[in-house]
This record gives sequence, C-alpha cells and structure tokens, in this order.
Amino acid sequence: MLQATAEANNLAAVASAKDKYTKDMEQVCGGDKAYLSPDELEKNHNQTKEAAINQFREVRKMGGTEYSQDYEDKLLTEMEESYEQYIKHNDSKNLFNVARTPITLVTTILAMYILSGMCGLVGFYSLSNLANMLLVYAILLLCTWSYVRYSGKWVNVGTWIDTGTGFIWVHMYGPLYKHLTGSNVSTQARKIKQAEKKGK
Repeated sequence: MLQATAEANNLAAVASAKDKYTKDMEQVCGGDKAYLSPDELEKNHNQTKEAAINQFREVRKMGGTEYSQDYEDKLLTEMEESYEQYIKHNDSKNLFNVARTPITLVTTILAMYILSGMCGLVGFYSLSNLANMLLVYAILLLCTWSYVRYSGKWVNVGTWIDTGTGFIWVHMYGPLYKHLTGSNVSTQARKIKQAEKKGK
C-alpha cells in the first residue's frame, strides 16, 4: 500500500512538472509563435527544464529522495524527447529551411544554364551537353518536388529529394556562399580602414 502510494505521488509530480514544461515551452515556441534561433530555443529549454525539475523536487513525495530519483530521470528523459519535437517544429517555421530545396534546385538550374552556354561558346561541347543534362535533371526534380508538396503523394520521394539537395547545399553552395560573403565583408572592412587612415 505504501509503495503504491509513493509511486502514485511520484507519478503525479512527474506529470505536473512535465505539464509545466510543456506550457512554458508552448509560450516560447508554440504553433503561433515566430521562429527562434537554435541558441535561443536551447536557452529557453534549459531554463524551463530547470524550473520543472525544481518544481518536481519541491513537491512532497513518499519514498524519499533515492526512490524519487528514478522518476526524476524519467521526467528528464520525457522533457528531452519533447525538446527534440520542439526543435523540429521550430525548424519548420524557418522560411529558409522550408525553401532550401527549391532554392538549391533553382540555383543548380541557373548555374548549369550559364555553364552550358559558356562551354558551348569556347567549344567544350561535351561539358556543355553534361551541363544541359544536369539542367534537365534539376528541372525534373523541382517539378517532382513541387508535385509532392502540393499533392501529399510520394512522400518518400520528396524526402529523398530534400536529403539530396540538403547534401548539395551543405557541401557545395553553403561553403561557397559563406566564402563569397566573407570575402566581401573582409574587402569592405579593408576599404573602411584604408579610408580612415587617409582621413587621418
């Protein structure tokens, strides 16, 4: 009887603390809230998690601290699982994450179109043909992805396209974009410093 009561006390404390965590996180990154940066989301998660744990510890429970430790661990596990879902939900609000696949495919189409024209002008017809083939392939992928998003069919195909374009972005376009913008920032910084020196 005592053990059953202690278990019920601890389970009720876990449920109450988990409910607090969920309500507080919903106020920060719920369905109607704007996208948060990953660092800000993690900061809020850690603060909310700490408050929920403190609430669990402050509730009077039968069985003692050692008996309650397993339930505290269970609470932590459940909050971390919920946090993973909040991360995914938050990422889905990021316009770039949603549009990364079409951006990557459109960029590929434009790059292959330009490459094909340049190679054709200088006589590299084999490279021009390869660029044309990749261009057509990218157009087909974009049309397929659009159909999947619109119809809700062939979800696995859409996931495969998202994964592939994600790989291309991470390993090709992303580093190139960072390099170009980094170079521009560095160039602008140097120009500003030179202007300041001349002014002096």
